[in-house]
Amino acid sequence: MPHPENLDGEIRTDYRTGSKVFFSSIRNKKPMDFTHNDSSWTSDVSKCPFEPGREDLNKTISYIGGDESSWRLRTIENKFPLIFPGPGFHSSIEFFEKSTPFGYSEVLIESRQHELPFEEISEDDLVLWLDTVADREEELYSKEHIKYVYMFKNEGPRSGASLFHPHSQIMAFSEVPPVISSEISMIKKHLEENGACLYEYAMDKEKERTLLESDSCVAIAPFGSKFSGESVIMPKRHVNYSAGLSRDERIGIVRMIKKILITNKKIFGRVSYNMLFHEIKSEEDFHFHIEICPRVITFAAVEFLGFFTNQITPERYREFFMDNSGV
Repeated sequence: MPHPENLDGEIRTDYRTGSKVFFSSIRNKKPMDFTHNDSSWTSDVSKCPFEPGREDLNKTISYIGGDESSWRLRTIENKFPLIFPGPGFHSSIEFFEKSTPFGYSEVLIESRQHELPFEEISEDDLVLWLDTVADREEELYSKEHIKYVYMFKNEGPRSGASLFHPHSQIMAFSEVPPVISSEISMIKKHLEENGACLYEYAMDKEKERTLLESDSCVAIAPFGSKFSGESVIMPKRHVNYSAGLSRDERIGIVRMIKKILITNKKIFGRVSYNMLFHEIKSEEDFHFHIEICPRVITFAAVEFLGFFTNQITPERYREFFMDNSGV
């Protein structure tokens, strides 16, 4: 795909830490239908570009479950991407280093209904959503220079979301992000020292923090939870990315996502959250998992040092969960 003429941006390396920083001025033009109140969940549907009948506002990749007039889900190119396909470059001036933010950015519209919470979408449609994620990831991984595909959902005004209509995003990067690189290192270290997958080992060790369990999947509140009410969902079988999930595992994962989101709403009220897929095709030792991170508190100064603070221990969260989930 040629470089879109209306896009600009670059990646700069912060010489103080070695961190990569993405700059993109076009993202200032993103549509926003949330009101400018950090805790508000009201929106203006007239500003939403994802509504049925407004398909011409975005370039459609695929209609799922129907055609242009009857789709159940829809994938589109992100009109305001942080990364985009095009000729790459690398330039260093003395110790200033920058490069083009190469990659692909897509949006998956999860429902035709503007105000339908994700957890209220039907199980069949959410399995179709997960099937679509797996299909799109396979397609993106097949593209030249792509090393990591990231699926995530920002829900609510505190999550970073700008649009109310139920949607998630898929980004394909030309390098493996630092967090995933760190996870790979921990996984390989544990495998070398213990001869076992870190996450499969954790399933056994985290019994007192297990939230849900089925024949195919398990959900835990991890011992070192970074967020109040953080949960991790994973298949029991070793699978390194979404395309490898079986039908039973996909159904099990969808049911656990719904259960956790419904229960979190009972515990915290309607709170923003981020849902993050951690996976990588090129690393067979990696264990696919999904993190659900409620945004109960706002980051403060300590987090800028790299330390997370948490007001609710995972053990206490599990107590709240069991009291409210009906498990």
